[in-house]
Amino acid sequence: GKRAMQNYNCAWPMRLQLLINQFFDMDLVKVYNLGVGGTNSGVASNMVKYWMYPTELAKVGPDVVVNSYSTNDSLPPWDLKDDPNADLVTAVLDQARNGLQQFIRAALTSNRCRVPPLVVHVDDYLGPQQDSLLGDMSYNTAMLQLAKWYDTFAISYGEVVRDISWLEGDSTFFNKNDVHFSNWAHQTIAWSIGFASLELLSTFCDDGFARAVYNFNSTGGDHNKIPKYYLYLPPPLTRELLRKDVEDKYAEALKSAQESYVAMACFNKTTGGDGNELEDRSPCIVSWIATPGGYGVPQISHFMDRHSKNSGVPIRGWKTENQLAEGWGNKIGWVATQSDATFTLQFDHIEKDVNSVTVFYLRSYGEKWDKSNARFTVSKFDENNSDKVMSTCDIAGVSEDRHSLTLSQELKMSATIRKRNSLRIKVDLIGGSTFKIMGLMICT
Repeated sequence: GKRAMQNYNCAWPMRLQLLINQFFDMDLVKVYNLGVGGTNSGVASNMVKYWMYPTELAKVGPDVVVNSYSTNDSLPPWDLKDDPNADLVTAVLDQARNGLQQFIRAALTSNRCRVPPLVVHVDDYLGPQQDSLLGDMSYNTAMLQLAKWYDTFAISYGEVVRDISWLEGDSTFFNKNDVHFSNWAHQTIAWSIGFASLELLSTFCDDGFARAVYNFNSTGGDHNKIPKYYLYLPPPLTRELLRKDVEDKYAEALKSAQESYVAMACFNKTTGGDGNELEDRSPCIVSWIATPGGYGVPQISHFMDRHSKNSGVPIRGWKTENQLAEGWGNKIGWVATQSDATFTLQFDHIEKDVNSVTVFYLRSYGEKWDKSNARFTVSKFDENNSDKVMSTCDIAGVSEDRHSLTLSQELKMSATIRKRNSLRIKVDLIGGSTFKIMGLMICT
């Protein structure tokens, strides 16, 4: 059932890892489940862009990035759900396209000067979040459009079981009353991805052999003459992209990629003999999000205690929480417990330039969350004990709908805080009696 599936070892990512490694009879892959309940592709884009990976991946990054946010990306917009005249089919299609496209562009540019990770989309959504079947297929439509546009890899579990689930009424792989499903669906998703991956590998090897023969014949055997191609993204696929402009837009995209390659001196980047980067490729000095089995209560408590002590300002009215009794069962976080709650974090002699601070937070509903609002203040702290405020932002923690979602908010900085300076983040509860922080990124 649903409660059993909250065990990460039962969900399809672990099942996929076991399937692949058993098939090849070796420990070939390691699959990291970084999913957090109540999040969407917007949150995932920041996780990929700012390298919110486990320690062993934090410097080199992953080889493959899988987006499986189809369920939450298919949630109809809150302001349209109860409007009888709203076109939810188109609204969800646009929403899914925007969110997924943001993720693709973040993932493909997350490891500049190196081969980007393979981006895989997994559509594991069958409904039911709106009455229209076409609306419940909107994500799948957007996913296929973008996979062709960006030449990424799309897999649809929905297409595998849609006939027997929708047309024949078989409930083995689909919950008619809820978006969550149980073990047979998770196992079938793993099988679907495994089969599609073998097909991809077979096609890639065939294409690679054909390209090698072509390149050898066309260059007279001198592989040094094979032109170097720059990774570039096509222009964003939006309603504003017109046929008459597309050729110029592609030319602009290629020119921008070439200029970026030169500006970042990618031709001078060094790698180890095994292809791993010698330098730290992560753009952040801090990057975490609360996850069960990952960055949990002990890690959050240690982080907050350590950096609040650096500031010399005592924590008042904040604590770690893992509330299993209400809402999402896996919502670990740093929560305010009284109306005048406050804390201050200080990061001394930062190792990288910082021009971006992003907060992950829970937005929820009910009496507990009434008027919930927190003020975040980022400042540059110097040796004379003076603060220069670089950003201030108020974030509401109360939802207008009966949903609990993890969202992200970037705090706009007035200027870059240069490395070897110190940085402070002060958080004050200015409305309501609670607010929950789910993660933090401090990046360049």
